[in-house]
Amino acid sequence: MEEKQGYQLIASYVKQKYFISTIYRQASTIEPMWYFETMVWEWDSKKRERGKILEQEDSGTYEEMAFENHCALAKKFNFA
Repeated sequence: MEEKQGYQLIASYVKQKYFISTIYRQASTIEPMWYFETMVWEWDSKKRERGKILEQEDSGTYEEMAFENHCALAKKFNFA
């Protein structure tokens, strides 16, 4: 049986204030489950460091859905 591996689908920097990352990862549940997770952090562009987490969302099990969710969050934080 082929073992799955996680990967980063997409990462974005919005207005040099926010870092958004969507990854494919294994859930920390009893049943092995894989899904996309999108997280938004504050971004310090001078130090090139993430700050606190501002939002975290389950982005589904399909790349298309995860990509659309990532773009929706980028749009949301672009106008924040």
